[in-house]
Amino acid sequence: MEMTSTQRLILTNQYKLMALLEPQNAGKYQRLEAIVKGGFRRELKELDKEFCDLSEQECQMVLDTLEMYNALNVSYEQLADKSSISELRLQFPGYCAIRERKYLNYLRFITGIEGKYQHVMECEHGCDSQTPMWDKYSKMLDVLHSCPHEYHLSASEIERILNA
Repeated sequence: MEMTSTQRLILTNQYKLMALLEPQNAGKYQRLEAIVKGGFRRELKELDKEFCDLSEQECQMVLDTLEMYNALNVSYEQLADKSSISELRLQFPGYCAIRERKYLNYLRFITGIEGKYQHVMECEHGCDSQTPMWDKYSKMLDVLHSCPHEYHLSASEIERILNA
């Protein structure tokens, strides 16, 4: 992380203030202040971990995935015979908190701060799928988009999407 002297001064002052405002976290902020003030490159990399960078396409993919699970659930509810599909499979698994952290953070922003798709967030483990899901969702979306009616899916279309 590259910072000018002015940026370092501003950030160290912010950490000083945060230590005063949150005494229970003062040690953490004092440590971060020392890292920034000292310009310790190795430790400065820790600060980068707090920031994500999602492209507009990645954001759209997360939204499309949420909308897909919404369509799957709406279609499932409209089925006369639901016996061939386990309702558990319609539960949104989320994203891997380790390998897909930026997508999980965006998901939590959309559902928590924006208040959208909250019904989808009924997933286990805070929507930490504990396994990477990005490629799976991409394949599922490809199958969904090949269906003529995205909100009136048949049982076989739902199964094809889930099995993608």
